[in-house]
Amino acid sequence: KQWYQRRVRVSSTLQRNTKEYGKKFLFDGNPDTCWNSDQGASQHIAVKFAEEQRVKRIRVQFQGGFAAKACQVKVGEEVLETFYPADSNSIQEFTLKDHHVTTANLLLLFSGFTDFYGRLIVYLLEFHDT
Repeated sequence: KQWYQRRVRVSSTLQRNTKEYGKKFLFDGNPDTCWNSDQGASQHIAVKFAEEQRVKRIRVQFQGGFAAKACQVKVGEEVLETFYPADSNSIQEFTLKDHHVTTANLLLLFSGFTDFYGRLIVYLLEFHDT
């Protein structure tokens, strides 16, 4: 089952152009739209769910050439897991080893970008409990 977010914050949006590259495109299900960050040493996506959820899997789709080399999954200050995505256009799926984590707030902290300027392009982001 996929959980839907209630509120999302992102580190930046390319040239502050939220109309074309805003965070709303992370979850719209349209393969032609995306969130595009501005440049930076790190980028993040903070998600607040409507209620506490048990998150087991995270699915993400980057644009090749604009992916992160590392992604920390955090609850508060605790790092639950660090994933190492491929520089690929494919949908990638990551499973949390600790399946007993229940939270209403999740932070994805991205670093080590394949783009020289530290830009990130994400077409899809999903959270699942199975």
